[in-house]
Amino acid sequence: MKKLLALFVAACLLVPAHASAATPKPSPKPTSTKAKVVKKPVVKKPVVKKPVTKKKVVKKKKKNFPTKKPLKWPPPGFEKKGALFAKTATPKELLIAGTENKYIQQNLIEYCEKFACLGIFVGSETGCDWWEITSNVLGIDPADPNKRIIYGSLTTLMAGSKAKTVKAILLVSEEPIADGLGVGGYTANCRIGTPTGKIPSNTYTKSPARS
Repeated sequence: MKKLLALFVAACLLVPAHASAATPKPSPKPTSTKAKVVKKPVVKKPVVKKPVTKKKVVKKKKKNFPTKKPLKWPPPGFEKKGALFAKTATPKELLIAGTENKYIQQNLIEYCEKFACLGIFVGSETGCDWWEITSNVLGIDPADPNKRIIYGSLTTLMAGSKAKTVKAILLVSEEPIADGLGVGGYTANCRIGTPTGKIPSNTYTKSPARS
């Protein structure tokens, strides 16, 4: 009997025991308690309004610009003959006239660099339909260098002008430029009616002694 009991005990020891491990109970998750954030009320600073200062509106005074002064009449430096006025233009005045008058500018370039020319200013008290200027081309007398003779006559026709208006006119000859040669002795006439020739035009006639 004792032997059987010992065998049973030994058998019990040899049989593996199916021990089930105890599953631990899930421990409760730690809960974090958020502290309530108490927002402080925003205290707005009182807006201090600056006093509005009204700008004084200064009204600009209108400038009374002086009107263009009328041309002094009779023009200074002009020679008077009845109701007509005339003046020989200086080289500077002639160049200025050329910038304002294409006909004068063209003739200055094409002819007055080769032939004897003269620029004049004319004006009339009453105005006219066309201008007629007669002049002479003067040169040195071959027989006497101290004397000047007429080389030829020149007739210039130009469009008319209004009353008390200055008009620039260019007298163009066909005499080649030479020492002592020039246009002079001119007479200006302010005509009414139909012109006797082409306008504008310069007609040069050599003196009989030179033709």
